[in-house]
Amino acid sequence: MSLPADTEMYMLHRSPLRLVQRLLCVEEDYAEGQATLNDGDVGVGPDGRLEAAVLAELVAQTYAASQGYHDRLAGQSTNIGYLVGVQEFRIDDLPAAGRPLLIKIRSSNAFGGFFFVDGQVFCDGTVVAKGTLKIWVQPDTLPTAQE
Repeated sequence: MSLPADTEMYMLHRSPLRLVQRLLCVEEDYAEGQATLNDGDVGVGPDGRLEAAVLAELVAQTYAASQGYHDRLAGQSTNIGYLVGVQEFRIDDLPAAGRPLLIKIRSSNAFGGFFFVDGQVFCDGTVVAKGTLKIWVQPDTLPTAQE
């Protein structure tokens, strides 16, 4: 598996809800993703600008794709995660549709099945949103293979 790569093989989201298209970099607790949302896409308002909630979702999906990448490297199935909280998420600008976005995330803490993810969304090299998300990852419920 090499990067950059399409996120489809690393996350359970599918079109039209898969917003992060490319996984650029994955390290132990850090990852970068890329997205471009166009007019008519989920998360683009009637004014042609991204809606505020979609910026947090981009951070969550970059985390999901990076965890899927780690899972695939380990030969495991992808676990299901849920965005369950948003803390101190600051939005400085709502980018126009069609602009490439760079998303940078870092896992900052974990407690049981809860993970805290610090994320930033960049447009044209400027941070347009940043904050911390709380993600709950459902324990693997897939049956084990019987011998």
